[in-house]
Amino acid sequence: MTEDNNNNNNNNNPLRIMLIGKSGAGKSSSGNTIIGKQAFKSDMKLTRVTHCCEKEVGKVGDVPVAVIDTPGLFETHRKKDDVRGILKCVRLQEPGPHAFVFVVPLGRMTLEDQETNTVVEKMFGEKVWDYTIVLFTHGDRLEGKTINDVISESDENLRNFLRRCSGGFHVFNNKNPEDQDQVTTFLAKIQTLMALNGRGHYHTALYPENERKIRERQECILKEREAEISRRERELQEHHQGDELERKKRELWRREEDRARNEAEKQTSTNTWIFLFLALVALMIVWAVKSRCGAEPAAGGPGTQCTTSVLL
Repeated sequence: MTEDNNNNNNNNNPLRIMLIGKSGAGKSSSGNTIIGKQAFKSDMKLTRVTHCCEKEVGKVGDVPVAVIDTPGLFETHRKKDDVRGILKCVRLQEPGPHAFVFVVPLGRMTLEDQETNTVVEKMFGEKVWDYTIVLFTHGDRLEGKTINDVISESDENLRNFLRRCSGGFHVFNNKNPEDQDQVTTFLAKIQTLMALNGRGHYHTALYPENERKIRERQECILKEREAEISRRERELQEHHQGDELERKKRELWRREEDRARNEAEKQTSTNTWIFLFLALVALMIVWAVKSRCGAEPAAGGPGTQCTTSVLL
């Protein structure tokens, strides 16, 4: 168990929550409801409002929380960029989210929702659902029903998806953010999910193999550049202050993360090609040896002589 796990409740380390889902699902509004202030820009349009990962901190009761809002997935022309944009933001997530909150509008699961699920699993790995709770938005549309009524009447695809998510499900009415009971109940479900995971967070080893290698290298590169980044932050402090300073720091870290991600991807790709090349060379050597050994007995000598000559 890590130090973060041991001290999460004792050292005021925030409970880290990452909001994921397609554009227009209500991630930013839900983030605002959780931390009790208008921290994330949101509107009711289906187009994206969040263009890069953002983090805001607050408290639910006496529990400190850090909410990470992410760009919406499934916009076909931007899907690859959005996936990469989320994965490269290692600093906002560090050392990793305690819970992924999959945000989806109340109703039946659409084909887009199902494809978004596939993208999420490809990004984070199959273990992601062990750390996921589903959050339905538009709770104002329940019209006297409970969320359990809606789920029981929903299609099989939605119910099957909910079975995969260890955190279960919850519903928000983001039109009534003053209702903090919906938030405290939600947080209690996340704390139960954390208990099921030994109070651990989602860490690098749980990512798919290729992504794990990239993240490990990216983290090393950022660690190597830590002194230089700190120097640049001090320079910013000399020329800016307040909100402008924080904005400049965020921009600095985004550039550094993008740079580190690029380097990590190139190095990982190069290493993969080197491995494949060496494997191909090894196979060609084995094939050549076997061909030689198979041909020599026909030339008038016992097969064991070939083995001996090759080894010598």
